[in-house]
Amino acid sequence: MPLFDGYGVLAGTLLRYGCDNRQDETHYYHCSLLVRARASVYRCVVDLDSKHRRDGIQWKTVDLPHLRAAALTDRPDGWHDLEMEEHSGALDYYRSEWLGPSAECVRAGCEESASRMCWKYGTGHDAYRDLEPLLRRGRRIFVFGEPFRRGKGVHNIHQNQGDPPGSRWAAENGPWQDGSVMVERPDGSVVAFLSKFSTQRFCLDEHSATVSEADGR
Repeated sequence: MPLFDGYGVLAGTLLRYGCDNRQDETHYYHCSLLVRARASVYRCVVDLDSKHRRDGIQWKTVDLPHLRAAALTDRPDGWHDLEMEEHSGALDYYRSEWLGPSAECVRAGCEESASRMCWKYGTGHDAYRDLEPLLRRGRRIFVFGEPFRRGKGVHNIHQNQGDPPGSRWAAENGPWQDGSVMVERPDGSVVAFLSKFSTQRFCLDEHSATVSEADGR
């Protein structure tokens, strides 16, 4: 099943960003990005909650190939709906070959078939320490995910497949609908921040489902 409210990418300029101070059983650890696109301001909510587990979040950064970066930066500011298929510009962490291991990972000897080894594991605070420098030095920003049902904003800015059967998120599993924060650097190159939860599996069937019985993010 696809995301309930659609999928796409927001292109704009980052105004400011910050993360929640409170984290308990009723509050997730979210980082909010305020993005200006034309005359509107969008709130983009990056979920980095790790459920207080030391390895609850997995993430990596990937430099986009030149042609991919150019196609992205050519998009005008604003929200762009994307079809959930390969040639629309949609993202899929496992089917988009260009979102494979980072250059650092390749130099370290990680093969494509073992790309899970190229993800970092840690808490939401750990992941934010890698995301924040990209935001601080970026020029334009591109946020992939699901639009808010009401108001202007984006959420589900993370992997949107591989949730276990029976979990509250399993109904949203689907290919070509993964989220990401991508930042254009001053030199025109683009870097992608990809994130997933440790309960979302790497080994997926053709419907992006997993056979694990474990629950929840």
